[in-house]
Amino acid sequence: MSINTSNSTEDFIAKANYKIIGFGNIYMSDDGIGIRIIEELRKANFSDIFDNVAIIDGGTSGIDLICTLQESDKVIIVDALDAGQNIGEIVKFKLNEVSEFSGRKIKSFSLHDLDLGEVFNLMKSLNIRPDITIIGIKPKLVDYGEKLSPEIEKKIPEILSRIKQEIIK
Repeated sequence: MSINTSNSTEDFIAKANYKIIGFGNIYMSDDGIGIRIIEELRKANFSDIFDNVAIIDGGTSGIDLICTLQESDKVIIVDALDAGQNIGEIVKFKLNEVSEFSGRKIKSFSLHDLDLGEVFNLMKSLNIRPDITIIGIKPKLVDYGEKLSPEIEKKIPEILSRIKQEIIK
């Protein structure tokens, strides 16, 4: 994970009411959407506007996600994922709503050591139960490249808006 590890940053992240965690690989085209959202939030000084929010680049590790969630109350996860929606369609759901996708596996393109379902099952086993909202978009292209496809790039403002709505409600 790309977290600044100075004591003041660690203290802030630990005390933040909300953690926004973006997942992805910026060198795999649309898979990098979660990291691009984190970059946009940082550029907009989102943590200054909403001082109870920590913004975290989660990279591609599900194991790191579990460690980050251990001391969290509310979390927003942003990732390229397929929950059965169309390419470029954004889905937003709570962790406890995952069962509504019955028969459909929710596939994260970003988490390479564990899939999203395995992460959530492990969290339940470890009794880690923060309030988690997942905002995902189905990628068009997951291949070598540093640019998002135009269909995914144009969805950035909508994803940012959904994050803001989640924080202020």
